Amino acid sequence: MRGSRIAALLLIFLSGALWAQAFDDTILFRDVSAQAGITATHSAIWREDLPVPYDGGYLAAGSAWADYDKDGWVDLFVTGNLAPNALYRNNGDGSFSLSASSDALSLPDTPSGGAVWADYDNDGWRDLYVLNNGPNRLFRNLAGAGFEDVTVRAGVGDLGKGTSAAWGDYDEDGHLDLYVTNWSCYPECELFDFARSRDALYRSNGDGSFTDVSGLLGFEPLLGAGFAVSWLDYDDDRDLDLYVVNDKAVNAVGNVLWRNDGAGCASWCFTDASALAGAGTVVHGMGLASGDYDNDGDLDLYFSNMIGAMVLLENLGDGAFENSTEYAGVGYRTGAAVGWGTAFFDYDNDGWLDLFLASTGAAAVSSKSGDQLENPDQLYGLPAQYGPGGMHYVYPDMLYHNQRNGSFKAIDRSRFSDRSAATMGFSTADYDRDGRVDFALTWWNEAHGLFQNTSHNGKRNNWIAIELEGGGEIDRDAIGTRVRVVTDDGLSQWRELKSGSSLGAGNELALHFGLGDAAIARVIVSWLNGEFHEYTNVPRNQRCRITLEAMACSPTN
Repeated sequence: MRGSRIAALLLIFLSGALWAQAFDDTILFRDVSAQAGITATHSAIWREDLPVPYDGGYLAAGSAWADYDKDGWVDLFVTGNLAPNALYRNNGDGSFSLSASSDALSLPDTPSGGAVWADYDNDGWRDLYVLNNGPNRLFRNLAGAGFEDVTVRAGVGDLGKGTSAAWGDYDEDGHLDLYVTNWSCYPECELFDFARSRDALYRSNGDGSFTDVSGLLGFEPLLGAGFAVSWLDYDDDRDLDLYVVNDKAVNAVGNVLWRNDGAGCASWCFTDASALAGAGTVVHGMGLASGDYDNDGDLDLYFSNMIGAMVLLENLGDGAFENSTEYAGVGYRTGAAVGWGTAFFDYDNDGWLDLFLASTGAAAVSSKSGDQLENPDQLYGLPAQYGPGGMHYVYPDMLYHNQRNGSFKAIDRSRFSDRSAATMGFSTADYDRDGRVDFALTWWNEAHGLFQNTSHNGKRNNWIAIELEGGGEIDRDAIGTRVRVVTDDGLSQWRELKSGSSLGAGNELALHFGLGDAAIARVIVSWLNGEFHEYTNVPRNQRCRITLEAMACSPTN
C-alpha cells in the first residue's frame, strides 16, 4: 500500500512538473507548427559532393504574410524551392487550413524562392509576387476568390535566380514599383558573364503593367549576387531610397545604397551613396533587417554574413552609418555560423526593437578530419570529405534582447527553440491577434515552422498595432509611410512600413509598437506626400486602422 501511495504521489509530482513546464512563462516562443496545421515541406539542392558543384543549387526560401481574403486574420504563404508552394488560410482560432487557391500558387514544376505581398494595382486586395529560379510570377488577387497569373501582362517575369523582392513607390505617383534581387548564376554561366545575376528595377505604368528601368541604376552595381533588398528612407527626406545586400562569392560588388534624388537624369535620379554613407560593406551578405533599434529617430541596418561577423550599421542621422556591431554584441562570429533571414521586432513589448537571426552552420570543421578552414571563401569549393551539407549544417539561431543602451543580450536558445535544424527563412506577424509578434521559419531542406509568442516576463506589456491605407497619390498599402508613437514616459518610437525585406520574406503589413506600462500621448503619421496627421487619446492594446482621413481602433483578443 505504501509503495502504491509513493507511486501515486510521484505521478502527481511529475504531472505537475510537466504542467508547470508546459506553461512556463520563461519560454518566449513555442513551436506550434503541428497544432496549427503547417505541414508544407522545403526541398533543395546544395551539395559539394556532386560531379559539378552546386549544379542546380538554388539558395532560396520564402514566407510571406497577408490577409488575402480580408477576413481580419493574416494568412501565410510559403515557398518550397523544389517542393510545391503553399498558401495557408488563417482560421482565426490558432489553426490554418490550405487555401482553396493553394494549388494555383504551388508552382510544382518551378523552383521557388522568396515571396512578397502588395496591392500593386490599388484595388484593395493584396497580390502575390513569387521569385523563382527562372521566370518570376505575379498573381493578381481576385477579391479573395482566387488568383490570376498576370506575369506576362505586367512584364515582371524576371528570368534570374530570384531571391528577394521589395515594393515601393520611388517616384511617388501613387503606384508601387518593384525591385528584384538575383543571386549569381554561377556555375551555370561563364565567370565573365553575370547577366543572369543582374538585379532588376521595374517602374509601374499605373495600368497594371511595368517598365524595366534598371538602367536608372547603371549596370555594374546591379551585377552583385543579390540576396536581400528594402526600400527605406535612410536620410529622412521623405522619399524612398534603396538598400541591396549582396553576396561577394563570385562578383564582389558589395552592398549598394541608392539615394533617391528625385526627378531628372533622363527620368529619375538615383545616386550610389554606398561609399559616401559608409554602407557599401563587402561581405557574404544574406539577410537584411532595418529599424530604429536605438530609438533615436533614424533607420539602422543589420545584415547577415557567412562565417565572418554579422554587421550592424548605426545611422548617425547625417546621411552616414557607423559600424556598431562590436559594441552592440550582435556579430555572432563563431567561425562556423552562416547568417540568413533576420528582422528587428519587439517581442516583449517593452518599446525597444529586439533582433532575430536565422542561422545554419558551415562545414568549417570537417566531421572526419577536424581541420579548420582558413579562408571562408573555400566554402564554395569544399572537397567531398567535408560532407554534403556545405552551408546547411544545424547551428543555433539567435534571439537578441535590446538592452536599451545600444547593445543586445543573447537569449538562451532553450527559451525560443527546441528543434535542431538548419534555419534559413524568417518572417514576422501577429497571426493570433493577441498583441505579441509571432514568426515563421524555414528549415532548409526540411519544413516550415510556426512559432507563437508566449513571452510574459512576469507581466503582459501593453502594445498597439497600426494598419495603414493610402489613397489618391498614396498607394493603397501606403508603403513608406512612417508612424511615430510617443508615450507618457517620454519614449518616442517610430516605424516605417515596408513590403519586402529580410531574405525572401514578407512580414505582416502592420506596424507593431510595444508600450511597456506607458500610455500613448500621441500618434503621428507621416505620409510620403508630405502630409502629417496627429492623433491623441489613442487606446492601448488595440489594432488601429489609419487612412488619409481618420483613425479607427478596435480591440482584438
